[in-house]
Amino acid sequence: MDLILRVKEFYLLELLQLKMYETQLDSLENDYVRHAYERMIELEQGHVEFYKNYLIENNIDIPTIPGGLMALAGKFIGKSLDLTSAENRYKLGAAVETKAIEMYHAFILETWDDPNFNRRLWHNMIDEELHLLWFKDNQKSFISSKKYI
Repeated sequence: MDLILRVKEFYLLELLQLKMYETQLDSLENDYVRHAYERMIELEQGHVEFYKNYLIENNIDIPTIPGGLMALAGKFIGKSLDLTSAENRYKLGAAVETKAIEMYHAFILETWDDPNFNRRLWHNMIDEELHLLWFKDNQKSFISSKKYI
């Protein structure tokens, strides 16, 4: 395992999650949902900063995502999923968090010999699991509320 390569990969993963939640924030009208997204943004920002600081401390260049690639990803997500629908936002959030958790499982096993770094990965993964549970619970509540309309 190339630790630096993995740290860069997770930096980009967390950055994409952060940007995804930030772009959805302005369209949220429900105060509860808005506060939940704000909290998720704070946690994802902490994850991004952890990986960024690790790279800086090791004199490694911070990876960047070209603007065109971000625009293409946004266009793809926008066309394939109507993010103005709460149900679709919850589905996308759950899918992204599920993938992040899978990636964290592998990374935790790869860094077993570094207890401090490994501990932080556990904490980040648990944050992702809490986000996943929130998305799933709100998706379930959203679907249940539609049955009686």
